[in-house]
Amino acid sequence: MSKIYFYELRRLLYNKLFFGILLVSLGFGWLTLTGALILGIAHTAPFSPWSFGYYLSRILPLICLGEVCFLAFFSSREERLAASLTRAAPVKQQRYLLLRLGAVLTAVAFLCLGVSVLAVLFYRALFGRMNLGELLWPGLLALVPPVIFCLGAGLALSRIRPVLLYPFMAVVVLLTALPLPSEMSLSMSSFYSEYPLTLEALEPAFQVPLGILVSRAVFFLLGLGFFLHF
Repeated sequence: MSKIYFYELRRLLYNKLFFGILLVSLGFGWLTLTGALILGIAHTAPFSPWSFGYYLSRILPLICLGEVCFLAFFSSREERLAASLTRAAPVKQQRYLLLRLGAVLTAVAFLCLGVSVLAVLFYRALFGRMNLGELLWPGLLALVPPVIFCLGAGLALSRIRPVLLYPFMAVVVLLTALPLPSEMSLSMSSFYSEYPLTLEALEPAFQVPLGILVSRAVFFLLGLGFFLHF
């Protein structure tokens, strides 16, 4: 089983598609760090949890689009033609699908890790020592629910008809890039840039209102529901 997983993962990681998305994400991340983030977000420090969450939320559309592209790669015409070979393998098709989804999630994790390491190196170079533990929760909140939602919804669409993944990419862009209310948007950039201004503190501690937590849980559970159904 592990051999199949690592084989599928190598197919993704050694693909020009992965390197292209990684380079674009790192490039946009650098522009965000040296542009919008250098002075801090919502009057907070550039290395604050608020600024870090905003940074990841800005890159989120690229990460989610990359995830859908990885799903489209495994749903391409060539892959469907090769399905007759995989059916002959001594592995149940459901388990084979899980291994491929695991490879997709791992590739997405590498994208997230890449842009996060870029930010940490930037912080250390400019500001020296810092508390990395404070960045974990805003990072997970910004990335995990949208990634799970896109994985589940993308899987459902690919199982219905693979071509539906392409209009879904436009939906992902709309849900992350449009100035929607924070509860409705996949991206939390508006929350990270606006909510600290409502708190009566110069450098407020990171906190998340219940409405935002509920919306993140809804996106996470929707993605999980799509995944379990299909």
